[in-house]
Amino acid sequence: MPQRDFSKTYQWLALVNVCLGQFITAVDARSVNIALPTLSVYFGTSMDGVQWILLAYQLTIIGLVLSLGRLGDMVGRKKIYNLGFVIFMLGSALCGLAGGMAEIIVFRVLEAVGAAMVLANGRAIASAVFGSEQRGRALGISSMAFHLGYMLGPSLGGFLIDTLGWRWIFFVNLPASLAGAIMAWRVLRETVTTRSKYSIDPPGMITLLLTVASLILGMHEATQSGFTLVSVSLFSLSALFLVGFIFLEQRVAAPLLDLGLFRVRLFTAGIISQFLISLSQTATFFLLPFYLQGILSFTPTQVGLTMIVYSMVVVFIAPIGGSLSDRLGSRLLCTLGCLCTFLSVLSMAWLGVDSTQWSVMIPLLGMGLGWSLFASPNLSAVFGSVSPDRLGAVSGISLTAANTANGVGIAVGSLLFAHWLRYYGVAAKGATNYTEWAKEPAVFMKAFQNSWTIFALFALVAVGTSAVRGKR
Repeated sequence: MPQRDFSKTYQWLALVNVCLGQFITAVDARSVNIALPTLSVYFGTSMDGVQWILLAYQLTIIGLVLSLGRLGDMVGRKKIYNLGFVIFMLGSALCGLAGGMAEIIVFRVLEAVGAAMVLANGRAIASAVFGSEQRGRALGISSMAFHLGYMLGPSLGGFLIDTLGWRWIFFVNLPASLAGAIMAWRVLRETVTTRSKYSIDPPGMITLLLTVASLILGMHEATQSGFTLVSVSLFSLSALFLVGFIFLEQRVAAPLLDLGLFRVRLFTAGIISQFLISLSQTATFFLLPFYLQGILSFTPTQVGLTMIVYSMVVVFIAPIGGSLSDRLGSRLLCTLGCLCTFLSVLSMAWLGVDSTQWSVMIPLLGMGLGWSLFASPNLSAVFGSVSPDRLGAVSGISLTAANTANGVGIAVGSLLFAHWLRYYGVAAKGATNYTEWAKEPAVFMKAFQNSWTIFALFALVAVGTSAVRGKR
């Protein structure tokens, strides 16, 4: 539909609705992360068990987000987007009412289906509603809404856990989701006027999901029992599914992921760097609430207020990084961002049992600065490395790389922490109740420090992959 068909009033109403969807999904993701230590005690499970509350959500996003974006192009974005709000609201309500760990994991999958519908189609709607001269600004505003949700999520989640209980981190989604659904239904117009010829590529979707799921299940088994025949078999199965995925994607007319893009050095270096930095930061943030509550005895509210500084830096500095990349290119800024992330994560390995709140916040500030210097310049370079007719494929690969890194990062964090506990003589099941860690914190502190050192190495590799990307 031509851009002239949309009034300015409609454009901004549509953007408000898209921003609401971006915001609420980000708030949910970050508040649940803060709740993990509380949920581990409430359900009487260890870290490797409670991680599935995050992993179930992340795996669902990985498996569906690309196909749901294509489905929106085929049958109409408004339909899929509006239904996403409803499903997300239903999943949130059921998570809040869950009576056991299995229930909450299943309902998180339902919640993720709704989130994938909203995320896959929201920015596409904003892009279609605004003309080329305003599209960048609109997408920038929607991105800022997402990061504002990331910023609010930890503090809101911590406050709700301390005052009303963990169930309210899910119930708080209900009014915002309902408002988003009603507004989308009454305000949005369909932006798809002709049916796309794309297929949703079910074989590609299934093999990609099985590749990542087998890898994460292998890590889960290794977390519980070490590298046994079962875990090695799962890793091997993941490799086989990856080979199958590559084989299939090279032989379909409209592949889920355009693998031909990886022939471009700048594109490949950008995606690998994004994957490594996202993995490093996700693994760090997975363990951090357990350290703050288990070792430093912080309340959930204190945890949220500590972690919020990362998102505050990103919200205010990231636009500057994007502007600088237009003049300086991506190589210098992205390499500096990766280096800053490496030094910041490595400095967390120096935290101890008596560290202050500021001792934790300073590395988080550095991580936020690193992401601000890296994210926008890297994404701009990745998009600029290909022809305009392949931008949709680039967006899909970038989103998939980020979500896969998030899922793997959570599994890696749990795996390394459990490995170091076993190395120092503590069984993973003995670490179930984090409230007992402060009585004998030395072993747990060593496990945190060693894990963060390894997380930093992922960022160090990203320094190298970013530096060899070539000129603009």
